[in-house]
Amino acid sequence: MRTILILYPRRYIIAGLLALHAVAAPVRLSGQADAATTAARRIADLVSIAIDEYGVGVVGGRVINEGELREARLFLDEARQSATLLPEGTRRQVLGYFDSIGAGFSALRSDGEIGESLVALRDLLESSLHVTLDVMPGGAPSLARGEALYSKHCMQCHGENGTGDGSMAKTLDPPPADLTDQQTLRVVSPLDFFRKLNVGVSGTAMPGFDGRLGLDDRWALALYASTLRFSQDARDRGAAQLALQCPECNLLISDFSETAALSDDSLAAILDSMTGAVGSTSIQDLVAYARGAGATEELGSDAKLVASRAVAGAKAAVAAAMELGSSGERKAGAARALDGYLVFERIEGAVRSRDAKAARNVERAFTQFRGTLLADGAWVGVVKAREEVDDALDAALTSITPTISSRILFTQSVVIMLREGLEAILIIGALTAFLTKAGADQRKRDIGWGVFAAVVASLVTAGGFATLFRHSAGRQDLLEGITMLVAAGVLFWVSFWLVSKIELRKWQAFVGNQMQRAMNSKRTLALAAVAFLAVYREGFETVLFFSALVTSSDGSSGSAVAVGSGIGVGLIVLGVVYFLMQRYSVRLPLKPFFAATSGLLYVMAFSFAGQGVSELQEIGIISITPLNWVPAIPALGIFPTAQTLFSQLLIATALFGALLWVFWLEPRLVRAD
Repeated sequence: MRTILILYPRRYIIAGLLALHAVAAPVRLSGQADAATTAARRIADLVSIAIDEYGVGVVGGRVINEGELREARLFLDEARQSATLLPEGTRRQVLGYFDSIGAGFSALRSDGEIGESLVALRDLLESSLHVTLDVMPGGAPSLARGEALYSKHCMQCHGENGTGDGSMAKTLDPPPADLTDQQTLRVVSPLDFFRKLNVGVSGTAMPGFDGRLGLDDRWALALYASTLRFSQDARDRGAAQLALQCPECNLLISDFSETAALSDDSLAAILDSMTGAVGSTSIQDLVAYARGAGATEELGSDAKLVASRAVAGAKAAVAAAMELGSSGERKAGAARALDGYLVFERIEGAVRSRDAKAARNVERAFTQFRGTLLADGAWVGVVKAREEVDDALDAALTSITPTISSRILFTQSVVIMLREGLEAILIIGALTAFLTKAGADQRKRDIGWGVFAAVVASLVTAGGFATLFRHSAGRQDLLEGITMLVAAGVLFWVSFWLVSKIELRKWQAFVGNQMQRAMNSKRTLALAAVAFLAVYREGFETVLFFSALVTSSDGSSGSAVAVGSGIGVGLIVLGVVYFLMQRYSVRLPLKPFFAATSGLLYVMAFSFAGQGVSELQEIGIISITPLNWVPAIPALGIFPTAQTLFSQLLIATALFGALLWVFWLEPRLVRAD
């Protein structure tokens, strides 16, 4: 059945969808469904497909495609056969609807009119059998999983790209459908694909997959098949355009439970109302991206969007409760407020793991709000209680998506640039000084080539990181979490290395050993390789640390300015230091420099460790054990969970061991020798 959408202003569309989402969480199968439930779902799928086929075959009371009309009748006949598994009372009523729909087919009525019987039939099946007919997946479907299933089960008929030219296509009558036909499929939703996957297509070689594939696999395959009509270029353009025009659209399109039943036409209408893009060719790019945006590889697994949707849904329920209360239905309003709290409960565990007080405040505010509605007191008290609920929800959302102040981001950015840049300057200065002392000034050019190659390699690495983060939206939290943990480990190691070279004699011995091996080699590349490895190490660390730093920010323009300003200030200071060293032979005080930067890097490693574990907790990779007595300090990566604190305890223990080795144990061993 075609999706019919009446266009409203964007705020009403968003509020309506979120309110719908607030009262019905995605339903999951919990075991083997009984025969009647299976039959009911099969009947609903078959009749829905029958009316879809009828709508293609009959337009304006005229048969324009006899084959589609014939298929519609075949689907309806199959539905009749499945009705034998229903309870007697329900079966009699269902057969009556079949008769009505069949009569509509014969009379060539409009598919919209016949669709009214389908709505009534579905209501009957759900109410009499107490089942949900369209069962949503357990989580966001995976496009990668869908592609693998498509290659295994569908490609031999529909072809690699879905154009219907598979290896078996020529032997089939009728031929396989072209899944890239945008004009024909613009009225088809992923839910329509899912229904056909469940029951197959009568009169064709396509079998039903209900019983052959699990629920999540069928949804993954349905979503993948529904994206074949869009090119990757169109999706990329749509993603970029949406980020500029309508970032709030992500709340809707990332929620597969909301978009699964929307056709391309319906998605286009909603996106038009939110962006004003219809009438331009770009609307199809927006639809191309939105069609698969709910997948795990895109926005479907974004924990921050999940939290934002839950808070928005809870607020929509509170607004509905206020409307009921203002019309005199305070008891109904209190019940609606409870629905809002149940929506918040989906993220309550995550909020509690970040800020237990914020979770308690939401619970208290909802209790107070419901109490004022039921008390029949002055309306001003209800209004005040509602404001407290909204404030508590906002605070909860902030706690689950903590931000680091621009001042801290700026400071950390400057520290990274100075530490990596100054060490690179020190290393290159030490290498060239060694060559001068050895009377080999002519080989300084080799050092220059090594430095140039290292800078180029560092820029390429930065581009690789940027590309990796840009094209992995669905796995963003996983990638960010791993990056931050790797950065924490590298930061710790670099800090330890600096502390171990804090004495001038150790630093000189390090440089001398590196250069002596290179000088002993007669090959020109030996010195260039030493310079390359020394500088590229700093470049790679810089890219890694800044990737982790950007991850720890909230992604706002203010955060970007803070990080960028830190880079700029750091480069200016580096330029001044280099000029002074070259012009006036100024030497940096190694011991204070190494000691100060090592301390700052240890703090950053401590923070990144906690934040990295927290990112992985958000997507369920690492479990959450709340510790309500621990305060949340996002700037230091401190969150009230056992797992984040354990990671930071490891860093602290390793720091203690490193300092013990460098300043107590190693000197004793050296003196003993």
